[in-house]
Amino acid sequence: MKPSDDYYYQLDAAHQRKVDWQAGYEIALDEVATEIDNDLKQGDQTHYHELTEMLCDNDNFWLAIGSGASYEPYRQEAIKKIAERELNARMNDYDPDI
Repeated sequence: MKPSDDYYYQLDAAHQRKVDWQAGYEIALDEVATEIDNDLKQGDQTHYHELTEMLCDNDNFWLAIGSGASYEPYRQEAIKKIAERELNARMNDYDPDI
């Protein structure tokens, strides 16, 4: 075994940890986004105003409304941004140095 083999093994392990962390983050982000979407559909007002403001500021949303097209992609994008903000806030609760 060459000394460089150990170095490349360590690089590979570090890369795999990063990939695993990113996959876990994406899964958690999707769960939070689904939770927010379900809450909004059930009439929960917790994120309603934030979602409304984000959609109102999006010109493409208004173009979709005006043309009769589906605005669902813009709604999902806004929900994902809210979920990302909420997930980062949860992470910072556990690690206040971030």
